[in-house]
Amino acid sequence: MRPVRKIFYASSALVALVALALVALWWTAADLDRPIDFKTQVLTSTPNQFLMCPGQRCKDEAHMTSPTFQIPQAELAKIWDDMMAKKADFVRLDVADPPNRRHYEQRTRLMRFPDRVTVEFVAPDPASSSLIIYSRSKYGYSDRGVNEARVKGL
Repeated sequence: MRPVRKIFYASSALVALVALALVALWWTAADLDRPIDFKTQVLTSTPNQFLMCPGQRCKDEAHMTSPTFQIPQAELAKIWDDMMAKKADFVRLDVADPPNRRHYEQRTRLMRFPDRVTVEFVAPDPASSSLIIYSRSKYGYSDRGVNEARVKGL
């Protein structure tokens, strides 16, 4: 085979590989911003996500059970908002959601990939509250425990 043909085939294969990678990234990124309803399935087949949920509030089996706080839901939301206001690396996204839900973006340290965090405050009864936290990576298949560490850190 001539050297010119080898270069042509190699460059064509490289272009096709890059195109497939871009399509895969777009597909993953499009899935990230889908509407979240914890009463239906939210977890995907990839390990780049982490769900903390109280009891049977979520359809999916949570990776971790949320604690219950002996304070009303509105007070928990206020404490949460005060805490998040001090975290410069989280950006609250302007999403039209109920008052008991928050959406955030946090970028990874090294590559600055955008990850999403959705928080929902729930009240098992008027005197107590809990929260659901769902953290997921926008790109990639694995996250090397970043989402789990993020949820546990919050």
